[in-house]
Amino acid sequence: MNGELLPIWSRTWQEVWLRLSKSPMAPEDLFMELVGGLAPEPQQPPSPPQPPAEAFDMNGALIDPDALRARGEYEKALASYSEYRNKYETALNSELQARAFFRKLLNEIDSEAKAINFLEAAYEVLEPYGDDGLMDRFRKLVNDFIVGFSLRYELRGQFSLHATIPGVFSKLISEVKRVAGADAHLNGLLSEFEEAFADLKTNRTQARMKTCFQKQFNLLEALGRKCPGVTETTLGAICNQLDWPHASVKEVGKKLYGFGSTYPGVRHSGDANSALRQLDMRDLISLSMMLASFTPYVTSGLDSDLCYTA
Repeated sequence: MNGELLPIWSRTWQEVWLRLSKSPMAPEDLFMELVGGLAPEPQQPPSPPQPPAEAFDMNGALIDPDALRARGEYEKALASYSEYRNKYETALNSELQARAFFRKLLNEIDSEAKAINFLEAAYEVLEPYGDDGLMDRFRKLVNDFIVGFSLRYELRGQFSLHATIPGVFSKLISEVKRVAGADAHLNGLLSEFEEAFADLKTNRTQARMKTCFQKQFNLLEALGRKCPGVTETTLGAICNQLDWPHASVKEVGKKLYGFGSTYPGVRHSGDANSALRQLDMRDLISLSMMLASFTPYVTSGLDSDLCYTA
């Protein structure tokens, strides 16, 4: 799953907007309407306050450094405003210019949340046309784009993008990678876990599965030790120093650590009699996902809200 919309956002020009404009139900002034509804209106910058008398020399020339800086910034902002206003007003009166203006508007989207809001706002701009065919076409183009690029969203209701459960998990892993990427030790442990996980494709032996669990436990412990107030070194003890919503959830974390500590050959030699059977792939998938689901508790700096809202 690619997950993120922003990395392939530029593709919406070809896949969504151009196709929409070429559909039989599209109005001739489509891009003019989209610019009028989506582009921010020009806002003239406020004039700087009048400098005090001592900011001028005997000849009336402005000499105060702060006042000169304020004037320069204002003149620069005023020039930008005038340029934007001219392009904006031209786009509202020319479909050709509106097309170019709209594409530039697309290129200025710099966050996942802005991309989602842009699509949802576009639907609201098109809605007053009252053309069900146009709305259905736009909805289908966006939905095909989401499905075609394996994005982390689904289109629900009238027109609302919602994160899917696989999408939340995908973003969670991305957040762990972001946090680990800022720390050489964590990044090394993450790479070792990913390598151990990838090795299972070659041969799914007991040894490889145990190594995979071992590397994942090592990563979780290293992440947990970075959390504020944590002084312990093992995952079980770290669980006692973390913030939990309920004691039962904490116990699940400690029980998972107990599995790693007592199952023969995962973390320690263990007791051969403690294993009820040999590991198989359902254990690897289930327990790896369970351990991964605990990363928001043990990862300082991970934005859990972002995992859902993007």
